[in-house]
Amino acid sequence: MKITVHRGAEEVGGNTIELQSGESRILLDYGAPLPKIDPATNKSVYPTPAEIILNIPGLYADGTKPLDGIVISHNHGDHYGGLIPKPVNPAVPVWMTAAMEELIRISGKMPRDATELRATIKHYRKGMAFTVGAFRLTPYLMDHSAPEAFAFLIEAEGKRLIYTGDYRKHGNKRAAFQQFLEADLGPIDLMLTEGTQSTVLSGPTQHQVLQDMESLVNGREGALYVMCSGQDLDVITSLSEIAQAHGRYLAIDGYIALVLETLKARVKRDSGVELQIPGLGDEHLKIIDAPATAKIARLPEYAAVYARMKPHLVDWKWVNANHKRLIVAVRTYSQYWLEKYVRDFTDAVLVYSMWNGYKIEESFHDTLEYFKTKGLPEFPVHASGHAYFSAVRELIDNKKPRHIIPIHTEHPENFTWAFGKDRVHVLKNGGSFEL
Repeated sequence: MKITVHRGAEEVGGNTIELQSGESRILLDYGAPLPKIDPATNKSVYPTPAEIILNIPGLYADGTKPLDGIVISHNHGDHYGGLIPKPVNPAVPVWMTAAMEELIRISGKMPRDATELRATIKHYRKGMAFTVGAFRLTPYLMDHSAPEAFAFLIEAEGKRLIYTGDYRKHGNKRAAFQQFLEADLGPIDLMLTEGTQSTVLSGPTQHQVLQDMESLVNGREGALYVMCSGQDLDVITSLSEIAQAHGRYLAIDGYIALVLETLKARVKRDSGVELQIPGLGDEHLKIIDAPATAKIARLPEYAAVYARMKPHLVDWKWVNANHKRLIVAVRTYSQYWLEKYVRDFTDAVLVYSMWNGYKIEESFHDTLEYFKTKGLPEFPVHASGHAYFSAVRELIDNKKPRHIIPIHTEHPENFTWAFGKDRVHVLKNGGSFEL
């Protein structure tokens, strides 16, 4: 079996890994590179379509034998973004969960992310093995900042591989990591593991972040603004719990409400499980009249969900009257509608539950600066979406792979130091390993 890391061997993000067994070839993820910061301007430089698209035989309709499939581990752009700029060959099925597909399509309809997913989609489900070409894959739910993220046991030629995707053990789905440790996968020949945080041994958990944020509202008045991803449901769920416990309202926009309702409905439909995340049945949930809300209102495919949102919609008069009791989820560019509608930020504070490195990114920096001009103290409170190195070691020690290929990391040398040069195979982008 041949393993080729086309992208993601030398950087965080952009994961694109090819497995070949005989004439059968599949990709594990097809991610876009993350934007880079121009040190001269501190502005984000986003990859061009030409930089995203990879020239892999059989990926596009190029006259060669099509790939047998692409398997997407989760719906973050650095794992699926290669699908967007140019449609892959429709003869190449793209495997993801039904929830991932819906969330990717929702994101693509937002004003600043207008894109379209054009591919032949097939669905896999948690714990249910499926076959792509010569490969048998079993997906295992993992703890990550994406709503759904999966690792895979991959079997072919009598060999057994693990592809971890992105994972951690310190979020609200930490039980999933424990269940993966307890799963008997048999002897493992090779593990492809992410190492985003390979220079960080340990750090705060999502529970500690919740406690830190709760301390900012406990016994005091004043709005709590929280900068976070609209799909980071660990953070949104934590904010909901704080709002309920302290008699506050959680104010979100229609995009976040749609993500919550879509995920709850899809998981209930597919597995019968009722996700313990906020939803339109919660009285403390309020939906503000932000641009994303107006966008959802105009999309006929979401008319039924928007109708259920209406009892939760509040106008800006209500927001200003109840401002001191609000917890408000915001993102970059939110300052444009806040400046227009919110009259008084007295006693408000800002939390950003995002990686500290984003502070140098232009749009994030501009939003932080806006809150500073309003006199809000800022508190960086963040639990990484990725495994600290202690969790990486725990997983490797548990599964005991004969070979290890670190990916999604800028510091693969830490793997060599920790696990030995005989087990660890550090590749360059485009490099291969024969198993």
